Amino acid sequence: MKIICIYNPQASGGKSTKHLSTVKDLFAKYNIESKFYFTKHPHHATEIIKELDLSKYDALVAAGGDGSFFDVLNGYMKYHSDIKIPLGLIPVGTGNSLSKDITNNTPNLEQFVKIIALKKPKSFDIGKVTSTQKTFYFANMTGFGFTTDVTLTALKYKLFGSFAYTIGVLINTLRLKTYPLKMIIDGKESKMDNTFITVSNSKYAGGNFLMAPKAKINDGKIDIIILNKISRWQLLKTFPKIFDGSYIESPYVQYIQAKSVRFEAKHEKIVSPDGEICGELPIDIECVPAAIQILVDKDI
Repeated sequence: MKIICIYNPQASGGKSTKHLSTVKDLFAKYNIESKFYFTKHPHHATEIIKELDLSKYDALVAAGGDGSFFDVLNGYMKYHSDIKIPLGLIPVGTGNSLSKDITNNTPNLEQFVKIIALKKPKSFDIGKVTSTQKTFYFANMTGFGFTTDVTLTALKYKLFGSFAYTIGVLINTLRLKTYPLKMIIDGKESKMDNTFITVSNSKYAGGNFLMAPKAKINDGKIDIIILNKISRWQLLKTFPKIFDGSYIESPYVQYIQAKSVRFEAKHEKIVSPDGEICGELPIDIECVPAAIQILVDKDI
């Protein structure tokens, strides 16, 4: 098996470099011939992929966190979506949310190398976001409002791993604000006083948050989670339930599955796809069914 591995040495606040020799040894152990490229700055993966001839390889692997996979995915969709090689993942980042949707086990790095070696691709939906500034794709989730505020705060605490997102929640609860939002889901318009929106393609976000418990990677739908006006106290009471997904039973939460959605707001709202910061409202989001093939555990 011959692969390209795009490795992010800045992932998890630079901790990903500690895993590099282990990853290389594991590739050798499972007879995976690997060509490494190392990213040097944000979105560098997209630039690297532009120059590659993917037709010579069996898989394109992102080694990093959810943001690293985001960059690889967008490079692939922009330059090589006509070449149907599967994408793989080595989770050495901060949150590693997407990794939980491609294995049923409690995995270590060797488990993910085994997944690549098994060469068992599965169709995978992705989300497509169109704003006035740009078009981009996400594999995990995108959101704005409180969600983006948490992401921006978590970026300052990456050394704490996935706990950085919990820190972000607690800090931004103290700054809690709502804003008027217009939403059009599959053509049906509604208005609300909103706290946050998350549009999920997979189940997990922020590392261990079971953000979209009903989500499936190939159901042709996006899962829209809406948190309307809520007090700080109610938010703190509801937050622990996000780890098992039961928070969606709260009367403050709406959970809608759809094929497309549009959001508009008078206030500036920055969008945070897959733990990155990219674009602002107004935006249109749609599910692109079976857009890519992704290497998954044999039991998925």
